[in-house]
Amino acid sequence: MTSTVPPAGRPAGGLPPITMVGPDFPFPYDDYLGHAAGLGQIPATAHGTEVAVIGGGLSGIVTAYELMKMGLKPVVYEADQIGGRLRTVGFDGCDPGLRAEMGAMRFPPSSTSLQHYIDLVGLQTRPFPNPLSPATPSTVVDLKGESHYARTLDDLPQVYRDVADAWQRCLDEGAEFGDMNEALRTRDIPRIREIWARLVERLDDQTFYGFLAGSEAFRSFKHREIFGQVGFGTGGWDTDFPNSILEIL
Repeated sequence: MTSTVPPAGRPAGGLPPITMVGPDFPFPYDDYLGHAAGLGQIPATAHGTEVAVIGGGLSGIVTAYELMKMGLKPVVYEADQIGGRLRTVGFDGCDPGLRAEMGAMRFPPSSTSLQHYIDLVGLQTRPFPNPLSPATPSTVVDLKGESHYARTLDDLPQVYRDVADAWQRCLDEGAEFGDMNEALRTRDIPRIREIWARLVERLDDQTFYGFLAGSEAFRSFKHREIFGQVGFGTGGWDTDFPNSILEIL
C-alpha cells in the first residue's frame, strides 16, 4: 500500500483536527481521515480483491467502508447482528418507547473520529442527559438520607462545589492536567510525550484512591467520600478507586 498521508501532527488542508491526540498514544489519526486521497492507494491490478473483515461492529463496518474506498471488496463476517454494541433494541410486550442500548449509549466530545463517520452517513445525535448537564431537566443527589434537587452545580450545597474544585486542583497539581490539555489543543507532540513520560514515572504504582488521598486538595476524608459516592458529571467514582490513576487519566 502507498501512503498518501501528510506529515504527522498537521491536519490535512489546514482543517480543524478530526480526532484528539491521546496523551498515552499521541498519534494524529486526522491526518489519515481528513486527507483527500483517503487512507492510501493500492495498485489498479488489485482492485476488486476480496478482503475478509471479521466482525460487523463499528470497527468492522468502518474497516469495510475504507477498504471499499480503496477499490477492494470487503466481505464482512458477523456471527450475530450487524452493529455490535451500537445497536438499540426493544422489549417484547413492552411500551415501544422502552429501549435498551447494547453498550454504546453515549460518546464524549473527544470521540471526533466517530463523529467524522456519523457525519458521513448523516446520523442524528443529541446531547446525553448527564447529571447537571443542560440536557438534563434535573438531577437528584441523595447521600446519607439527604436529597438535593439541582439543575446546575450552583444549586447544590457549597460542599459539593468544594469537592468539584478539589478534583480540578488535584488533577492540575498531581497530573499536570492544564499543561497536558494545552499541549493536546496545540498538538504539541513532543510536549505531550514529555508530560506523559513524567506522569508514568511518577504515578506508575499509584491507585486512583492513593492519588486522591495524597493530594492536599483532598486532605478531607469527607471530600473524598462525597467524590467517590457522588462524583461530578458522570456519577460516582468509588468503584474505580482500586484502579491505576494512569488508567483513569
